Amino acid sequence: MTFFSLLLITFFITPNGYAKEARADLTIIQGASKHVLTQEDFRQLQLDSVVVLDPVYNKHKRYAGYWLSDILALAGVHPDPDTVWTFTALDGYKTSIAVADIQRTGVKAFVAVEDLDREDGWEKIQQGKEWISPGPYYLVWQTPLEDVAPQVKLPWPYQMVEISIHKADEGLQKSFEESNDKSEPVKRGYKIFQQNCVACHSLNLEGGTLGPELNVPKNILEYEDRKFLKEFISDPSSFRDRSKMPAFNKTLSPQEIDDVLDYLTWMGKHKKGESS
Repeated sequence: MTFFSLLLITFFITPNGYAKEARADLTIIQGASKHVLTQEDFRQLQLDSVVVLDPVYNKHKRYAGYWLSDILALAGVHPDPDTVWTFTALDGYKTSIAVADIQRTGVKAFVAVEDLDREDGWEKIQQGKEWISPGPYYLVWQTPLEDVAPQVKLPWPYQMVEISIHKADEGLQKSFEESNDKSEPVKRGYKIFQQNCVACHSLNLEGGTLGPELNVPKNILEYEDRKFLKEFISDPSSFRDRSKMPAFNKTLSPQEIDDVLDYLTWMGKHKKGESS
């Protein structure tokens, strides 16, 4: 648990002596509007419970919490099929889903605040070298079937502290600006990067902050060798034990990794940031 985490999360002792996390604030951002929901605000909502097939734990889990639609309504936000929801975790990890995909598949988002399968708090999740709690807020999904359409990748962010709502094409100008010099590999690489990398890495300061910024002030291919990057992306743990970055050699082909590197190279010619 980082120092930043400790600033946002406090603990209380239950009658049985176990430490459980108190509810932290949850920030909802839409355009210039920012709502910080406190513990007092959450008391206006009905606490509910769900059973989900949880891919993080790889088993069925029971949680208490609130429906995301109720949380957003409390902040004055209502679903718009032309928008995207982006979820940010304590460590800077970001992940998104289009509202249109949610509505098309019939899944329901639930913000878990308590693990009902344990009396001693959350069941811990291994992340790199650490075992962490998924609280204070863990986004889980109730689905009409155990299998959702394979083309829809549902995000399951834990330690969630912020939800932002924005138009589907917002941020595109910085990450893939209009230009006539994009080759087919660059276009493919952009899509692959959006699906697999942007949750942790930013380009032109757009994206996650768990991993390093890859384009400004220097593009990563200005200081790292392409051959090394291809090997590292394929299997980071062969370079660093307990790397937080997953191995992509089982999910991306060598050609797809080359496409990502072509996209990163292209982005090096289109820098937009604080120092560019």
